[in-house]
Amino acid sequence: MTKKSFSALSYALIGAIVVLSVFSLTGTTSYAAGTGAVSIGSVSIAGENVVVTVSASDIPASDDGKYYLFAEKVYQGTVAGAPVASVPLGANATFSIPLGHKTTSCHLYDKFQVAVLQGGAYVPVTGARYITNPEALASNSPARKNNGKKGLILDGAKIGNGNTEASQLGVQQAAYNINLEDVIGGNGQVIYEYNGKTYYFDSSYLSQYDHCVRTCTQQGMGVTMVLLNPRAAGEEFMISPSSRGGRATYYMMNTSEDKGLEYLEAVVSYLAFRYNGANGQGQVDNWVIGNEVNAKNIWNYSGVSDLMTYAQLYADELRVCYNAIKSRNANAYVCVSLDQNWTHIHNPGSYYSARATLEAINSCITAQGNIDWALAEHPYNYPMTWTSFWTPKNATTAAMTTHSIDTPYLSMENIEQLTDYMCQPAMRNSKGAVRPILLTEVGYSSTQGEEAQAAAIVYAYQRVATNQYIKLIAFNRQTDYPLEVSQGLAVGLTRQDGSRKLAFEYYQQMNGSNAGAYIQKSAAFMGIADWNAAMNAR
Repeated sequence: MTKKSFSALSYALIGAIVVLSVFSLTGTTSYAAGTGAVSIGSVSIAGENVVVTVSASDIPASDDGKYYLFAEKVYQGTVAGAPVASVPLGANATFSIPLGHKTTSCHLYDKFQVAVLQGGAYVPVTGARYITNPEALASNSPARKNNGKKGLILDGAKIGNGNTEASQLGVQQAAYNINLEDVIGGNGQVIYEYNGKTYYFDSSYLSQYDHCVRTCTQQGMGVTMVLLNPRAAGEEFMISPSSRGGRATYYMMNTSEDKGLEYLEAVVSYLAFRYNGANGQGQVDNWVIGNEVNAKNIWNYSGVSDLMTYAQLYADELRVCYNAIKSRNANAYVCVSLDQNWTHIHNPGSYYSARATLEAINSCITAQGNIDWALAEHPYNYPMTWTSFWTPKNATTAAMTTHSIDTPYLSMENIEQLTDYMCQPAMRNSKGAVRPILLTEVGYSSTQGEEAQAAAIVYAYQRVATNQYIKLIAFNRQTDYPLEVSQGLAVGLTRQDGSRKLAFEYYQQMNGSNAGAYIQKSAAFMGIADWNAAMNAR
């Protein structure tokens, strides 16, 4: 939990401006008519090959009448090394090269760029593009456990081992975290062969994650896992070079050096394989890449200050994880994580607004090959300790959460602003559909009274139940957490001693046969006369 917005240009114009910035950032080049006007149409896996299509409205000058295809690492800014293929110049051209899957020459994570020879040197004539269908490698992917939207961040000590609290609560979606550094190294007893190299992972930590995922799956829950990147002695190679100088809770993942990049590919691929529902360890349907990444100095530290540079680094991280996961489970969601600071900049220099970050990441991804990422949002109240959002703390706080696309903060009171925004054509996925939206963390404190907490939970859940674009809401949390309690955030359904709050009962009953009674109780407490109108607020 935590706690620069663009001007009111059209989304299309914003996207165009940012795309130009991305080309500048990555060292790629866009050519105007008369000097090339060449573009890559698609990069896709077809059988054992990678197929790259090229079109040109004007044929570029060339020493030898050929296009040359380069396969580059994520961190390379322009054509480097030797080309992997060549074809004759033309208005249309197609390259087909071996994917090299399961070998040291695997191109699954590479970006592709087309160049021509001019004056004896290779000159790029397109921007760089990535493979956009890694799911082509995933066979027998499990169906998603879409059995409901009611979620909870679970207490690890209460998972299985005879504890039936989650089942009593009727939890349909479970949320949990994985620290990548827990898995890498350690006792090294889990051996994983990946793309021609051998990796050694920790069996002790993996057994703990196994217990969590397997138990939740056996109890019929969908599972969301958040991939986090803390600092660990001896494993600093997992942290982006631009992030190693700071001190934070979590850090930008490393896609800028060979060792960090290869370990990231391997460990995420392994986790997606281990928890794909076919290995007896359970099934993870949703993978969240980092935590609230717009709050960069706390949850996804990077030393860079420019938003577009930061967004490109995160987009690289997201894409690597996306390809690793989707190549193991075609039906998994791979999510960007943002907090509730929608247009507000919580701490200039340390934060970006969620909307500006989202726009920048989307533009980076779209410019280099659109993929079907999903969104994990945390719409806490403002302020977070103020549970009774229906009675704003004061005029200042009331102005921070509005039914406007420019609202400073998102909460469950104005969550329709997020889903309306994601319906914009520029934000849709590669198939033109609205991206899945997962509310993977939101909570309400009992410090204003147990009735207030209970009513807020019912209200939030019902807003999700009536919104077709939101796939789940995971409430924070099953049990009060001491550090949060000390900050005025007693958000658990139970206290630290295990005793149950009123919220336990309301959470348990809010979607069953008695839901109507609990909705009525919540509406009466909140002073809502027209519940249906509140659920469809605009």
